[in-house]
Amino acid sequence: MVYGTVYHIIHGNPFNLKALVDKWPDFNTVVVRPQEQEMADDLDYYTNTYQIYSKDPQNCQEFLDSSEVINWKQHLQIQSSQSHLNKAIQNLASIQSFQVKRAENILYVTSETIKRLFPSLLDTKNLSPGNGKPKAINQDMFKLSSLDVTHAALVNKFWLFGGNEKSQRFIERCIKYFPSSCVLGPEGTPASWTLMDQTGEMRMGGTLPEYRAQGLVSFVVYSQDQIMKKRGFPVYSHTDKSNTAMQKMSYSLQHLPMPCAWNQWKCVPK
Repeated sequence: MVYGTVYHIIHGNPFNLKALVDKWPDFNTVVVRPQEQEMADDLDYYTNTYQIYSKDPQNCQEFLDSSEVINWKQHLQIQSSQSHLNKAIQNLASIQSFQVKRAENILYVTSETIKRLFPSLLDTKNLSPGNGKPKAINQDMFKLSSLDVTHAALVNKFWLFGGNEKSQRFIERCIKYFPSSCVLGPEGTPASWTLMDQTGEMRMGGTLPEYRAQGLVSFVVYSQDQIMKKRGFPVYSHTDKSNTAMQKMSYSLQHLPMPCAWNQWKCVPK
């Protein structure tokens, strides 16, 4: 998550983010967060989002406790691939007096990204047979396209972490600045879609109920994968542990589950 977010910072920084480290150049902990002027709404935890990576998660609590690093008085969320950060965050919840709700999901990374960034984790025995490409779609009925800002309400309706006004504004911003993929149905509106957020993650995917089980999401995810790969992004996503359909789809496209998890901590002051 930190890698993908820093990639966005280097390439235009459309979300106006900054990276903080505990020391330089031999840092242990890095926190990527929006600039202060971006975090004007104390209740908007979609904007007030922090990505954290630490080489020493057991001893990063003091750095995270600083008000110059994290504004604990706001509604916010923390994202990390390091489950070990949970202890520090729970300790800070007691110190700073906030409630915390954690989501821990399966982190998937494409085999090509694994090969490029951390080849030691690529076990070819775990890859699905074939070339990792989806089945063709009925092009007389469906058309590959990209999302428009006017489609944000539809994406928001089906997003597990969305469904409110603030999440829709966040989705609109992601569609405006980052590449997205969708297939348009016979009505000319998205039947299946996925997009990218400010961490470079492929997420917020969905398919209208009447078009499910037709391989549309596989086609859309593969299309987005190709776009991101051409632009040099690490290609990764997360899936709920109970969502077996998306897990099967990830396997078929040769996206591999990582030994670490996708973690999100939603923090609300008491």
